[in-house]
Amino acid sequence: MVTLKFYYDFLSQPCRTLYIFMKKTKIPFEPKPVNLRQGEHLTKEFVSLNPFKKVPFIDDKGTVLIESVSILRYLCRTYNVADHWYPKDIQRQALVDQYLEWQHNNTRAHCTEYFRHKALWPLKTGREANTEKVTVLENRMIENLNLLENIWLKDKPFLCGDEISVSDLVGACEVEQPRIAGFDPLVDRPNLTKWIARVQSEFSPYYEEAHQVIEQTADEYKRYVNELSKKISLNNMAKLIYYHNLLSQPSRALYMFFKKAEVPFEGKVVDLLKGEQFTAEFEAINPFKKVPVVNANGFVLIESIAILRYICRTYNVADHWYPKDSVKQAQVDEYLEWQHTNTRADCALYYLHKVLWPVMNGKPVNEQRVAQLEKKMITTLDLIENVWLKNKTFLSGNEISISDIIAICEIDQTRIAGYNPYANRPNLSNWKMRTATYLSPYYEEANEILEMHVAKYNKKYGKLNSHI
Repeated sequence: MVTLKFYYDFLSQPCRTLYIFMKKTKIPFEPKPVNLRQGEHLTKEFVSLNPFKKVPFIDDKGTVLIESVSILRYLCRTYNVADHWYPKDIQRQALVDQYLEWQHNNTRAHCTEYFRHKALWPLKTGREANTEKVTVLENRMIENLNLLENIWLKDKPFLCGDEISVSDLVGACEVEQPRIAGFDPLVDRPNLTKWIARVQSEFSPYYEEAHQVIEQTADEYKRYVNELSKKISLNNMAKLIYYHNLLSQPSRALYMFFKKAEVPFEGKVVDLLKGEQFTAEFEAINPFKKVPVVNANGFVLIESIAILRYICRTYNVADHWYPKDSVKQAQVDEYLEWQHTNTRADCALYYLHKVLWPVMNGKPVNEQRVAQLEKKMITTLDLIENVWLKNKTFLSGNEISISDIIAICEIDQTRIAGYNPYANRPNLSNWKMRTATYLSPYYEEANEILEMHVAKYNKKYGKLNSHI
C-alpha cells in the first residue's frame, strides 16, 4: 500500500526534482497535483495541510515535510536507493551537502528571480516586466551560471564528483527554469551543456516528462511577448482619429476593419443628416466635406481605399487583409479598382435616387431613373455572382481581404432601398454569410443603423421589393 502522498506542480523546479527522483528510484507515491496558477495552494483545504501555502511537500504516514532538500535527504535515508544519490561516506556526503546549501542563494535564487520577474509575474498580471530590474537579475544569473561552468563543473562530470547525486538533479531543474523566459543557459557554456545532457540521459524518460511544462509555458510566454510587442507597437504609433458616420458604406467598412484588425482609434461621429460635414470646423479637416476621414497625428487621408492600404502597411495587421505577395496584392487591388465604377457606383446611385435624395429634397422618386439604375445594378451584382465569386471563397481568393469588407458594405446598402441583393444569387449569399461571420460581432455592430433604416423602409412600403 502506497503511504507517501506527494503534493506538486511541475511549474515548480523542486517539484520536478522530487517527481523525477522518486520515479527514477522507484519510490512509490500517491500523486497529488496542485494547480498553482489557479490558486489551489491558497484554499483552506490546502492551508490545513501546509500552512506555508507552497509546493512541494510530502506526507509519509503522518511525517510531513515541506522543504525539497530535506525531503530528498529523508527519502535517501528512509527508502532503499543507490548510495551515490546521497552517499553515506561522510566526506562524499559533505560534498553533496556543500552544493545543496550553496545553491539556495545562488542557482535557485538567481534563476528563480529572473524567471519570476521576466515571465511569471507578467503572465500572471498582464503587466509589462520591469526591464531595468530584469537586466540586473539577468546579470546576476549569468554570473552564477558562469560559476557552475567554470568552478563546479571545471574538472568533474557531475557537480559533486564522478557520480551523479541529488545535487545534480536539483541543479539541473533550476537551470532549466530560465528557458521559460526565453533565456538559454547553455549557450557558450560547454561544460554546462554536457552536464545537462548527462543528467537528462540518466533520468530519462522522467526528466522529459516532468519538463514538458517548460516547453508549454515557454510557448505561452512567447505568445505573451508577441502580443505585448504588438500592443507597444500600436501604442507607439500616431493616435488615429477616425471621422465617420455608419450610414456611409466606406465608414462602416473602415469601422469593421479597425475593430477586427485591432487597430486602435478615437472615433468621431459626424452627423451627416444634420449637415455637420458642412461646418467650418469639419471643412478645415476635410475640404471635400465628406466622411470617412482619418487623422494620424496630422497626416490626413480622405479616401477609404487609400486609408485601408495605409493602415495595412503601417499597422501590424494580418497579411491576408492586403498581402505583401505581389500577385495576391494585385488580385485584391483588381477588385478595389473595379468596384469604383461598378459595385460602389451602381449600388450607391440606386440607394441615393430611390431613398436618400427624395427624402432630403422632399421630392417624389423618379421611377424611370430608378428602374434604369436598378437594371445596371443587377448587371453588376450578377457579375459578382457569376465572375468574381465563380470559383472562389472570397472576392480575391480563398482568404478574406479588404476587398470583401468594401464590397459587403456597398452591397448591403441596397437593402435600405428595399432591394434584396442576395436573393437568387447563391454564390453571393454564401459569400455574404462567410464575410459577415468572419467580421462578427463588428459586422452586426456597424450595421445597426442600416438595419434600422431597412426596418423603416419595410414598415412604410412592405417587404423588400423591386420596381423590376
